[in-house]
Amino acid sequence: MFRRNAVDGISVVVALAIVALLVSKHSLYFHDDAYITLRYARTFVETGLIQWNPGEWAEGYTSLLHVIVVSWFMRLGLAAVASAQLLNAVAVAVLLVMTALSARAILPGRENQLGRAATLLTVASSTPIAIWVLGGLEAVIVAAFLASGLAALLTYLRQPRTGLLFLAALAYTLAILTRLDASVFIAGSGLGLLLAGPGAGRTRLISAVIVVGIPAAVSFIQMGFRWQIYGELFPLTFYAKADLPLSEKLVNGAEYLATAVVIIPTLGIALAIVAVMFRAGSLNAASRFLLSAICLQLLYILWAGGDHMPWARMMVPLVVPMALLLLACVSRMDLRARNITLGASALAVVVVAIVEPPKLKDPAAFYGEIVGQYINDTWPEDITIALNTAGSTPFVAGEKRAFIDMLGLNDVTIAKRENVPMLAERQSWPGHAKGDGAYVLARKPDRIIIGPVTGVDVSEAWFLTGKELELMPEFSQCYKRVVEPVSFSKELTPPFEDAPNPLPFVYYVRVCS
Repeated sequence: MFRRNAVDGISVVVALAIVALLVSKHSLYFHDDAYITLRYARTFVETGLIQWNPGEWAEGYTSLLHVIVVSWFMRLGLAAVASAQLLNAVAVAVLLVMTALSARAILPGRENQLGRAATLLTVASSTPIAIWVLGGLEAVIVAAFLASGLAALLTYLRQPRTGLLFLAALAYTLAILTRLDASVFIAGSGLGLLLAGPGAGRTRLISAVIVVGIPAAVSFIQMGFRWQIYGELFPLTFYAKADLPLSEKLVNGAEYLATAVVIIPTLGIALAIVAVMFRAGSLNAASRFLLSAICLQLLYILWAGGDHMPWARMMVPLVVPMALLLLACVSRMDLRARNITLGASALAVVVVAIVEPPKLKDPAAFYGEIVGQYINDTWPEDITIALNTAGSTPFVAGEKRAFIDMLGLNDVTIAKRENVPMLAERQSWPGHAKGDGAYVLARKPDRIIIGPVTGVDVSEAWFLTGKELELMPEFSQCYKRVVEPVSFSKELTPPFEDAPNPLPFVYYVRVCS
C-alpha cells in the first residue's frame, strides 16, 4: 500500500516545495482590501463585536468564517497580516492534498503516476495561487474547500458510497460560509451529478439534492441571521459591486476571462481538449461532471464583470477543477499522448511562473499604511474621516477614529444606492461604481480624502462621491483643501523606489461648525 501511494505522496511534498518557492519569490505582496477583513477581525478580538466602526453594524467583510478564523490566530498573538497569510498557507496544503486524491480518483494505477504528478505540478506552479496565499483574502481558502468537495465527489463517481456525498456537502458548506458565490460552483456540481452521476435518475437526483441542498440550507440560515443583525440578505460587497450596467459587466468579464487564459494556461488547454473530446463523443463521467461546475462558475464571472484585483483572484477556485478536467479529458488517450498533453500544460504554467517578475505590495496598501500611520500620529482622535481606500489606511490609523467608506463596501447607504449616475471614468472598475456625495456631506466628516489613498484635488476626483461633492456649494463653503508632506522610512522604498519622499498628501478639512 505504501509503495503504491509513495509517488503520489512525494508529488505532494514536491508541490508544497514549489508553492513555497513561489511564495518566497512574491513575498512582498499583500492586498489593500485584506485590511478590511483584518479591521473587522481586530475589532472582534478587542470588543467581541464584528464591526468596522465601533457601534455601526455593516457587513462589509466578504467572509464571516474568514474573519472568525483570522481573529483566532490574532488571539494567539500573531500579527494581523501573518494571521491571514498563515491561514492561507494551511489552505494551500489542503488544496494540494485534495488535488492528489482527486487525480487518483480520476486516473488510478501505477502507470498513471506521471500524469497525476503533472497535474499536481500544474496546480502548485500556478502563480495566482502563490499570489493569493500572500494577498490576505479568502480565495485560496474557498479553493481548498471546493477541492475537498471535488475529491469526495470524484471518488463517488468511481465508488458510489453515500458517505462521500455527505463529506462533499460538508466541504461545500464550509466553502459557501467562506464566500457566498461558491454557491454557483456548488450548483454546477449538482448539475454535474444529474448529468454524469452513477445510478438511475432517482439516485442521481438524490445525490444532487444532498450535495446542493445541505450547503443551501446552511446558506439560508446564515441569510436569516444576516437579516436579523444587518437587515440585509447579502453582504454589502454584493450591493456595492453588482450595479454596473449588464453590457459593461459583460465586456469587463470577457476581458477578465481572456486575460485569465494567459495567466492560467490550463484554462485554454483544458477547454480546447474538451472541444476535441466532445466532438469525438469521448467525454467521460468525470469530464462532464467537472465541466458542468466550471462552466457555471465561468458564466458567473462573466456576469459579475470580473474583478479589479490582480492575477485572476476570482479564478483561483477554478485552478484545481480545470487541472482535473484536463486530466479527466485525456484519460482515454494512449499513455504517451496523455503524458505529453499533461506535461505541456504543466510546462506552460511553469513558464508563466518563471517569467513573472516578483509581485510587489499592492500600491494602495503600501501608500495606505504610510498615510494611516501619519493620521494615527498627527490627527485628533474621535474624528470622522471619509475616504475611498477602506483597507490599509483605516486599519493602521486605529479604531479611535470612524471612517466613511465612500465606495460603499462598508456603508449600507452607499452600497444600496440605486440609479447611480456614471460621472467618473474609474466607476467602470468592478467594485468602484458606487458613491453618494450628498450622504457623505450630510454626515459632516471632519476630514475627506478624495480619490486615491494620498488624495487629489476635488476637481480631479477619481470616483462618484468626489465628482458629486465638487458640484455642491456646501462642500466648497465648509471644506478647505490642505496639502501636507508625509515622509516615510527609506526602508520602505525598495517596493516602490520611484515613490516621492515625502509624499504629497491632499485632503479636505471641515471648517464649518
